Amino acid sequence: MDVERYRNAFRNQGYVFVPNALESIDLGRVNSSYERMRRTTEAEWQQVVADGSYKTKGVYGYGPAAHVMLDIDRHDEVFLDLANNPKVIPILDAVVGPDLQVTEMIAHCHPAGTDAHIEWHRDWPPWSHPTEVLKAKVFYYVENVEADMGCFSVVPGSHRWDWDPSEAPPKNGCESGEIYSGQTLENMPGMKKLAAPAGTALIWDVALWHTATANTSRKDRHVVIYGYTHFWVKKWEDRTPPAHIIAWADTPQKRQLMGIHAVHGRASWDRQDVEYLPEHREIVAAKKF
Repeated sequence: MDVERYRNAFRNQGYVFVPNALESIDLGRVNSSYERMRRTTEAEWQQVVADGSYKTKGVYGYGPAAHVMLDIDRHDEVFLDLANNPKVIPILDAVVGPDLQVTEMIAHCHPAGTDAHIEWHRDWPPWSHPTEVLKAKVFYYVENVEADMGCFSVVPGSHRWDWDPSEAPPKNGCESGEIYSGQTLENMPGMKKLAAPAGTALIWDVALWHTATANTSRKDRHVVIYGYTHFWVKKWEDRTPPAHIIAWADTPQKRQLMGIHAVHGRASWDRQDVEYLPEHREIVAAKKF
């Protein structure tokens, strides 16, 4: 794997595709687990849409145009395996850093024939660092995603903008004060719809300006979403990690990925309510802090 090529592409345009990213995980296994989870959670989602309570939740556009499934690791261990995908982790190590930690594991369904569920935005301020980003996300396309399926869209290179198209003076073809929402969503200058075949991973900088367009097709758009940042970002707050995650994390690298014990980073960042793996004790003993 040419990690440097992926890293350079990510740095320049703010995103990179990884083709055939599910080779070692098995696309069929992921797809069947996704579909089983979608069916299990569908009635609850439909009820929330019917009673309007989705308006108080608002995560990932949750509502009529977005069936969002949280904490997907509770449904099938395949989603933990996918968080540690060996075809993607080396690229994330290069663009985020060696103290890599996963902070969110979510599935998303954009139903056929529904409007855009979110407007143009960025998830994180465009802070800069000479070698790393503060957060990246990975979208797995578990089925083919075509341009008319509510496609995830970005403005390539906009992760380097230090301005907001709706507030700043005109730049890059954007008019001052233009919000580009609703009927004008796709008028955003420079936008690119990121369609791709099933099994593709999309790694992108959360400082990119991005949105998802209306799904005008007859097919639902299915995506599995992971967020990755640094270990020092506290994941579990005052909760002990769930037992099934502790059991799955049977190597120091997996413990770090799940925000339990750091391989790269201070020992003072580690959770003290989870016993160290024997090999992790040796890592901690070698640290100064």
